[in-house]
Amino acid sequence: MTGAKTVAIKRTSNLKFNISSILQRIKQNSKVEGVSINLPFLSINLTVYDDEEKIAREVLIRLRDKRVLVAWECCDDCIKNALASMQDIRTLLVNKQVELPDENSALFVLFDLMLAGIRQFLTFTERYYFHIYREEYFGALEVLRGHLLRCIEEISKVGNTTPQLSNRLNFNPIWEKEHYIVESSPSDSTA
Repeated sequence: MTGAKTVAIKRTSNLKFNISSILQRIKQNSKVEGVSINLPFLSINLTVYDDEEKIAREVLIRLRDKRVLVAWECCDDCIKNALASMQDIRTLLVNKQVELPDENSALFVLFDLMLAGIRQFLTFTERYYFHIYREEYFGALEVLRGHLLRCIEEISKVGNTTPQLSNRLNFNPIWEKEHYIVESSPSDSTA
């Protein structure tokens, strides 16, 4: 297979992740120390606690075997498996959050961002019957993959390591503004 080339398919989706409350919490509770984390449209220094490096490395090791994070390893016929795999990732992240001592730590925030993306993706997929609206599903999955992979890149800073996933993936490491809601709307505060 010398010379084989992987072609990335650019799918579109109207899936947007509302992360305004997470970013607001971080802005209010951040300390100017620790590791520099790039969040969607915000770079901030957050404290890294002793156990966080170990937990980050464990999560990175567990995630690198998740085929759902690699587009060409997740076939069109495995939608149900992909959804189950996302639930597994969700469970892993929540279990690891329980082990963290501070809800404002770098790793907790990154797990929150990942969980927000997964939760909103699952809600999005529940609105569509994904076997009929396959393109919408795959477009949303591609947006979620990019979101999770950007978070994984930041988790690797906490774990002081290089994520093994990034060697196999072709994705834009820049947070894409069109996929995020980063500020609360006036109607959010009056409700």
